[in-house]
Amino acid sequence: MKSKKEYIILGIVIAALAAYLAFQKTDRTHYELPVIPQIENTEISTIKITKGLEIVELKLKDDLWLIYPEKYPADKSKIDPMVDVIKDLTVTAMVSEAESYPRYELDPENKISIQAKTDSNIVRTFDIGKSAPSNRHTFIKLPKDKRVYHARNNFRNTFDQTKDSLRDKTVLKIEKSGIQQVELKDKDGNLVLSMQQKPVEVAIKTKTDSESEPADGKKTPTENITPELVWQDADGNPVKESDINNLFNNVSDLKCESFITDKTKADFTDPVYTLTLTGAKTYTLSIFEKINEDDDAYPAVSSENDYPFMMPAHKMDNMVKK
Repeated sequence: MKSKKEYIILGIVIAALAAYLAFQKTDRTHYELPVIPQIENTEISTIKITKGLEIVELKLKDDLWLIYPEKYPADKSKIDPMVDVIKDLTVTAMVSEAESYPRYELDPENKISIQAKTDSNIVRTFDIGKSAPSNRHTFIKLPKDKRVYHARNNFRNTFDQTKDSLRDKTVLKIEKSGIQQVELKDKDGNLVLSMQQKPVEVAIKTKTDSESEPADGKKTPTENITPELVWQDADGNPVKESDINNLFNNVSDLKCESFITDKTKADFTDPVYTLTLTGAKTYTLSIFEKINEDDDAYPAVSSENDYPFMMPAHKMDNMVKK
């Protein structure tokens, strides 16, 4: 009898727990997630990023993203992920209705506010908080909605940028195949390096089907004289392929460490080294004395960029000293 009562009591407890859990589950999902319309077949032309007192505005002009109001060229590889997030923004869960925004870094001091436009029409606005503990979601807040949501993917760092970090740091971009002459001069105008491509007749041994076959069955190679472009120094000596590759590896897609914002190119005179690369177009790179002796970068200017910049010291060492 006692055992039967225990089973009955246990059954009642289990039923009560099941009912409680079912109620809790129903209660947790008793809300509707906002449906954020996807932006399709429309080109986003303006992105405004606000964090605290700092505002970064990006505008698309002639397929190039520019940072306003200075109109600095922006790094496309950093803008494209922003556009993807804005277009595909998706809410996956409601996190809080308590308005405890500092907990999610959605308070005025920490949130990142995004506004996106197509032409003059605003197509998306939202606030970004910190990344969720799962690292697969981001806390966000939508306009005219006090609740905090999970958005799909971890994207706070994508928008947590400054004007300087978004600038395109490419200051010289060339194709090795388009260059026929290279000169490097020191501050006194003396040649440190001079090399150019010159046509040289090279004998190339080839075999053809039309050749007659000797009695021993072995074909005799035919020599063809073919002009070939060869890198030579100022004295006509061949230049090592490794030296050529070293030079072009350092300048073919040169990125600066940072830009110098308080000076213009005209403020820099008397370079310690000037590199000139000539092909269908002439490119120049001028490198100047370090601002401070302990700096790990040199001030420099390039014919392919409108702004003076800091060139990493190791690039200078690889290009000149080696």
